Amino acid sequence: MKNVFPLLLLGAALSACGGGSDSSPAAPVTPPVVVTPPVTPVADAVTVASQAVAAAAGLTVIAGANADESVYDVAAEIGDTWRITFDNVKKTFSVKVLSTQFGLVDRSGSYTAVTSGNITTYTGTDLSLAVDARTRLLTGTIKLGNMSSNVSGSGYAATDVAKLAGNYIFLGAMRNASNGGSPFNPKGSLRIAADGSAQLCNGGVFNAQGACTAISPQLAAENASLTLVRDAARGLIIARQGQQDFGIVHVHAGDRGLALFIDRYGRNQENVLRVGTMVAAKQQKIGTEIAGSYACVAPGISAKIVVAGSTATITNNTAGKTHDEAITINKLGLGAQAVDFDGIAVFKDPADVPADYSMFMPVSSSMAVEFSTDRTYMGTCLKN
Repeated sequence: MKNVFPLLLLGAALSACGGGSDSSPAAPVTPPVVVTPPVTPVADAVTVASQAVAAAAGLTVIAGANADESVYDVAAEIGDTWRITFDNVKKTFSVKVLSTQFGLVDRSGSYTAVTSGNITTYTGTDLSLAVDARTRLLTGTIKLGNMSSNVSGSGYAATDVAKLAGNYIFLGAMRNASNGGSPFNPKGSLRIAADGSAQLCNGGVFNAQGACTAISPQLAAENASLTLVRDAARGLIIARQGQQDFGIVHVHAGDRGLALFIDRYGRNQENVLRVGTMVAAKQQKIGTEIAGSYACVAPGISAKIVVAGSTATITNNTAGKTHDEAITINKLGLGAQAVDFDGIAVFKDPADVPADYSMFMPVSSSMAVEFSTDRTYMGTCLKN
């Protein structure tokens, strides 16, 4: 019996080595591969809407001399058209004069840029500009020669006048080029046809028969016939009145629809050169989307406007004063004299005389323009 255990152990060892056994070792188990689906970023609604507007209107991005440049054509409120180019690698800018009523010339310089959310602010010598990446909107202030001007414009160029057809509302500010005298602030409706013909109805709207009719007994409607043509050499849309230029039209692809920044210049019946700007936006009702905080600039004034419900809180940064104003939307005028006018909000300070109020017209989710009846200029407001 002494050899029993050694023999049994030997047999177990042979079996483990395959000797006399038909069993196979278990195959290793491979863990399943876990595939993490890619995270699809949520599309920005303003960007998507703006790009759709640009595509429908056949707009093209203004090309720079190289891939590092971004280019914008702007209407200067003094009555000029300039092309602003940023070199995003060299951190330099250039201002090219495309049309001037004052003999101004090109200039260039360097800039610093700060981005907050969708807005990039460019700062340089005599230059402060903001660009909304979602809509390719540019607005701000530039000094050229001895003249400083508010400017607004777009990184898009229009290639087909027919695709600008539609109904717009507008606000404007004009004056004598020589001395700033005889200020004039038109407001009303603009209708553009597919053939490039246009009707400008100052102080009125177009009725069902297409006639320019006054929107208020206090206003006399004035109609002007224009023709929009493309200047292929400069890549610009020119508005003509009869045989002379009325101005240059810059097209903005706002998420609310097309908007037009018009560099207005031309001589009146007395052969006086008149200059200024007009801003037109596709006509549509406005609502709670105008709520928010806006940084506003006008010649010599910096302000902040906060729209909340039926109240606008106005802070004059220059004077250091704040007050509230009541808001009425989609109306023009006040009280019993107010008439339906989609696309305009009226701000009224109860402490002012009845004739004093301001009109606030959103151009896109980025920007609005504002004009007060007690002033002779328009302000531009960038939404924070």
